[in-house]
Amino acid sequence: MTFSIKSYISKSGERFSLLFSADAPGIPLFYPSAFLSRHLRENNTHQTQVAALDAIRRLCEWERDRGLSLEDNLVIGELLSIHQIDDLASHVKVSRRSRNGQLISGAKFNGYWFYITAYLCWLTDQLLPKRNNKEVRQLVNDQVESLKAKTLKRIGSKARKNQHTLEDKLSENVRAKLLHIFNDPYQDVMHTANRATRLRNVVMLRILYETGMRRGELLSLKIKHFVEASGGDSAYLSIETNHSDEYDRRVNQPVAKTLGRDLPISEGLESQIIEYQTLYRSELPNVGHSDNDFLFCVHRRGRTQGNPLSINGFNSAFQYFRGLFPDLGSEIHPHAFRHDWNYRFSLLADAEGYTESEEAEARETLMGWNPGSDMAKVYNLRHRKAKAMEVGQQIARDTERPSK
Repeated sequence: MTFSIKSYISKSGERFSLLFSADAPGIPLFYPSAFLSRHLRENNTHQTQVAALDAIRRLCEWERDRGLSLEDNLVIGELLSIHQIDDLASHVKVSRRSRNGQLISGAKFNGYWFYITAYLCWLTDQLLPKRNNKEVRQLVNDQVESLKAKTLKRIGSKARKNQHTLEDKLSENVRAKLLHIFNDPYQDVMHTANRATRLRNVVMLRILYETGMRRGELLSLKIKHFVEASGGDSAYLSIETNHSDEYDRRVNQPVAKTLGRDLPISEGLESQIIEYQTLYRSELPNVGHSDNDFLFCVHRRGRTQGNPLSINGFNSAFQYFRGLFPDLGSEIHPHAFRHDWNYRFSLLADAEGYTESEEAEARETLMGWNPGSDMAKVYNLRHRKAKAMEVGQQIARDTERPSK
């Protein structure tokens, strides 16, 4: 018996997913569905709900392999034993795709275990008889503590992770090659039919490079979000929060995780977006032209041609683009553009003489972070590190003998 997750879109635009077993492929599993609708739906994104279902699927697979039913056990007042909790944790640690027992990462295990623990606690409260009895409640609390004890301790300090974030930027060589491609997007294109997808891909990467926006924000851009230059103001792109967008028919909806904001773009990028819209996008079959239609679309012939580009479609285009330009190396990935933008922003802030608070405020605005964002503080550590190095260098010079 296998378990599968299927995703849907309601008429209101809300995304939701359900867990099914092979025994009843047309009927979702009752308690996982109830857990999502009662416990997670109101305050969590669709991606979070899918992550929770993926964890619960691993729990269901463990039940299947052990020939037991936690629901039946709870109804008769039987909680998980220490041995069963140990066995469940060992099961979850093994990669589902591995044939030789390869383990998943500690962070991934903790993510699964968090939702499994939450689900088991909820299910226990739903089914266990006499759960409000003092002695029974103590047994329930003991089970919760045993489950939480399986969470793996984080390897590596938060400071080390923050330092890695600061150092994650593109090399000068890769940056120069990207700029060359941005300014000559059709280089080495042999067939006219390939010019449309090449320009689309270059424009998408140039937007990531110039604005530092996230992949989900890029794929959520609509025609109305591109505003051409006028009255002396530069062109810009608008980011809107878009959860459960009724105009977006992609089941796995790309979403903006940050606050809405306007991001200025260069004249060169403005011209390329206009070129993409007028010469290539407008010629696609089935493509929409209203303000609420999406900017980047599928160009490959077939039933999806003209549809908004999906996350998987973007990932495929990105990998293909990287294959065309192997000199870019493996250091470029969608989020690397965001890190590099922050690095270049820090250099400009230094050159303009921004104070630390001015830099943080401007960064928070452009990145879509809330005031006082932890991420802004991480990037602003550059100042403290640079000042510490200056002081350290002065102290080190005390060992030098004065010249005669």
